[in-house]
Amino acid sequence: MAVIILIIGCGIGAAIGWWRGQARAADAIARARAAMAQEIRHWQDAAARATAEAARVAQEAQAWAAGCQQGRDDVISIVPLLLAAHERSLSSHLTAASDGDHA
Repeated sequence: MAVIILIIGCGIGAAIGWWRGQARAADAIARARAAMAQEIRHWQDAAARATAEAARVAQEAQAWAAGCQQGRDDVISIVPLLLAAHERSLSSHLTAASDGDHA
């Protein structure tokens, strides 16, 4: 009779051990899934922030390029005025120099 009780006890112990092992494994899987979900949310947020930053930098670069183009256009538009002023100053220096020679 003791042998039967021992066999039944071992069987019940094995069943309880297997059940507890399954429960611990299920808990570990649930924790791992929660950690993975949190990490996925973290990286999705980081990707969203990076996308927003890239859009902002692209907009700044576009504004910078437009400003540079405007600056180039401004310089190109005043070059004829600078040349005319330079020619006037040269002619006034030549006139002053020729007047000084005749006097």
